[in-house]
Amino acid sequence: MHKLDKTDLRILTTLIDNSRTSYAALARETNLTIPSIKTRIQKYIDTGLIEKFTIILDENMIMKGTSMTFLLKIKPSHLDEVAKKLYESPFIANMTITSGHYNLIVVTHNMHDKDKLDFIKHINSLPGESVIELVSSINLETFLCKTIELPSSPINLVIRCDYCHREFSGEVFSKAILGRKRYFDSPICQEKYEERARKYIKGELFRHPDEEDAAKK
Repeated sequence: MHKLDKTDLRILTTLIDNSRTSYAALARETNLTIPSIKTRIQKYIDTGLIEKFTIILDENMIMKGTSMTFLLKIKPSHLDEVAKKLYESPFIANMTITSGHYNLIVVTHNMHDKDKLDFIKHINSLPGESVIELVSSINLETFLCKTIELPSSPINLVIRCDYCHREFSGEVFSKAILGRKRYFDSPICQEKYEERARKYIKGELFRHPDEEDAAKK
């Protein structure tokens, strides 16, 4: 599937608003059959357009305290090690590796004051002067991330090789790897991706193969 028509966009918009919408409801809304809806949604999953179905919790109802944001400048040679150690903390909400002055941005879940001090101590205890610079701030108010607004007219999907990330121009090779179907523009790319996937499963690679390629850009 390389193109999203108006029906696809309508299905996706509905699922973005409420991922629990039933196949039957989607079928009524689009005048399609339930099997047709299932086939389309499976294609969204197989191509990676839909990464996963999840829920959004209001963590203020579960965890007291406030969240924090940390901007860290890490020695490039230590970046993977630091990210792995920090990610082990239960307070991590999300982490982003960037190309800017601060190459690691960390946002935490809500923490009590004691937890904040412990987390900062954890950062300061990282090995070998790996942290060059650290800036921290308390998040006063958190807004939910806005969901993508899909266009109303049909659009072409940008399908790229899962290894080299080039857009497809010829034959497409596919195989189910790490939980979903992957697409490659040559058997060589498929073989190299599979090798990374094997190392990731064995714990020899910290990053998922997809994230490893993105970090090199």
